[in-house]
Parts: sequence; structure tokens; C-alpha cells
Amino acid sequence: MRIKTIIASLALLVAASLPSLAEAANVYATGNVNIRTGPGTQYARIGTIPAGATLTIRGCLNGYSWCEVIFAGQRGWASSNYLQATYQNRRQAVIHVGPIIGLPVIVHRPQPPHWGHRPRPPHWDHRPRPTRPQPR
Repeated sequence: MRIKTIIASLALLVAASLPSLAEAANVYATGNVNIRTGPGTQYARIGTIPAGATLTIRGCLNGYSWCEVIFAGQRGWASSNYLQATYQNRRQAVIHVGPIIGLPVIVHRPQPPHWGHRPRPPHWDHRPRPTRPQPR
């Protein structure tokens, strides 16, 4: 009975550690890769990952076309066309091996514009302004 408890505890420990391993997968850039604010070329570029650099993938979109990455303290999105992960002792494209190595699939939800302390533009809520009485 005691051996079963130990085995069950070890299995639970291994199962609990697997998602964290997948969340922080190390990958390599195959060329100079732009880091962007979102998953697509329409998003602003916030930095560049140099060719050959190691970075961390937090997860990818369904289909593994774009991945959320961390490089040199910067968090953003990079095209998986330029990312490789080690699988079966060789580097292979993330788009192909992402599901095999257990990279998590994440959903990108674009954030509304952040206005900070600035006033919002007048067209923000689209309500017509009240009419003023006409002078007589």
C-alpha cells in the first residue's frame, strides 16, 4: 500500500511539472526575427531577436504560426517561420514540432487602446451632443 502511495505521489509530481516545462520551451532564431506587439505583421515592431539567439516560448496560436516569446526581458510575438526547437536531437521548425513537444496553444485577445491619463477623443462613445437653444 505504501509503494502505491509513493508511486501515485511521484506521478502527480511529474504530471504537475509537465505544463511548466511546455510553457518555458527554449527555441532558437534561424534569422533576425522581429518581436511584435501582437501576432501579425500589422502589429508594431518592438525589437529584434538576432539570428542564432536562444529565446523562450510561452505558447503559440492554434496552428503554431505565431508564438508569444520572451527575449532579453522583452515579451512579444514572433513568427514561427523563423523559430526552431530541438526534437529528436536536431533543430526543427516550431510550426511542425510545436504540438509534438507540447507547446501550449494560447488565444490572443487584442487589448483596447490604452489612453492612460489623456482624455478620450470625442468620437469614442458615438453619442450625439445635446443641442443648444438657438438665440432669438
